Amino acid sequence: MNKILVVDDEHAICQAFSKILQLEGHTSLIAANGNEALELARSERPDAVFMDIQMPGADGLTALEQLQAEFPDLPVIIMTAYGTIDTAMKAMQLGAFDYLGKPVELPQIRSLLARALHKPESTTDGSTPPSPAEQGTLVGQSAPMQEVFKLMGLLARNDLTVLITGESGVGKELVAKGIHRYSNHREEPFVAINCAAIPEQLLESELFGHERGAFTGASERRIGHCEMAGEGVLFLDEISELPYPLQGKLLRVLQERSFERVGSSLSIPLKARIIAASNQNLEQEMKAGRFREDLYHRLNLVTLHIPPLRKREGDIKLLAHHFLQQANHELHKALQGIESDALELLRQHHWPGNVRELEHTIKRSVLQARGQVLSHHDLDLKCNKHPLTAHDNSTEETTYSHLGSAARAALNQLCSDDQQDAPFHRLVSFIEQELIDEALRLSEDNQVTASRLLGLHRSTLRKKMRNR
Repeated sequence: MNKILVVDDEHAICQAFSKILQLEGHTSLIAANGNEALELARSERPDAVFMDIQMPGADGLTALEQLQAEFPDLPVIIMTAYGTIDTAMKAMQLGAFDYLGKPVELPQIRSLLARALHKPESTTDGSTPPSPAEQGTLVGQSAPMQEVFKLMGLLARNDLTVLITGESGVGKELVAKGIHRYSNHREEPFVAINCAAIPEQLLESELFGHERGAFTGASERRIGHCEMAGEGVLFLDEISELPYPLQGKLLRVLQERSFERVGSSLSIPLKARIIAASNQNLEQEMKAGRFREDLYHRLNLVTLHIPPLRKREGDIKLLAHHFLQQANHELHKALQGIESDALELLRQHHWPGNVRELEHTIKRSVLQARGQVLSHHDLDLKCNKHPLTAHDNSTEETTYSHLGSAARAALNQLCSDDQQDAPFHRLVSFIEQELIDEALRLSEDNQVTASRLLGLHRSTLRKKMRNR
């Protein structure tokens, strides 16, 4: 029979836990705050702990740090109804076994106890994270984001290579910066390079640097991003767009942990941690022959997937208020909040551009707002449901029906005009151009988002745009 310590200042929660633990064959110990928890832990030596964060006296995180210092093998499960990235990552950094949002369900308790009693966690030292109000901070209290925060906390404790996946606009670079900010190398540089934004002929020099005279125009030595990162983080954004020849060179750098500047044979050690990100499915890119399998497995040591905003609906209100505060500061406005009708419109929107689209929407709306609160009249939403991602069979059938009618009318017109060239390619080219233009409009000219909406590889989209 195991002793389970429950720490919460709400008597009803403690009693509910006691009944559950008794039914599961465990003995419960009850504490109302962190100080009582420490005393019971010292006298009763529990096998596991469920502990709230916000309590009078010593709070849960303070007690967690002391418990881990005195009992490093004791699994402590943190619970809170007010989960933020700070509390989640701080808890995981301090060595919490897991982190749960209230209310906690019986299956969660059973599952966590089975794991905690089977395999305890070891301690780790913690550090004070930055304020959640600062610019560029990740925001979210939904269950999917709590899982992201927990994994970020674990990854901040080591220097493993990380692959961050997720749609465009979900905040992959913010996650990478968060991992770095909470790590032991937070004082070292965070250097980011967008593999899709730099011309292929310059990308090798940007990554590894070059010597004077290495190629035409190389008038002086240049330090590359690998060297600039020092012992910090080298963030490779949109890694799927890395040209295939450079993928082999990057693989060798990761394997040997060294590189050479272009035009030099001097080997320079790679000290930086590598964090890569992709909005493309790299497994599909690999099967299509566009991404090296060996590089994929080298980067895919740990994968952190960020859910799209439509999968974390519970965070929309929180994010909207967060971006409202930022927009007030940037635009020198003083809006006091967001009315309920406006929040409902935001909740119903499909958000094809994810968190970035929400941020831009709130900023535009705050700029145009005339009242003290942001109303539904102020919202500048491009569309309510994205036509390329919303699945509505009746709408789809109607759209195809209209396309069929338009095709028949166009063919009749072309035939009556006695056109010499075949109409098929002209019509397909016209429809293709309309689709591309609409995708670019909906994505605010973001080619990565537009290519995802169209189901095209970004290089294919670029080629079609050039050929128009």
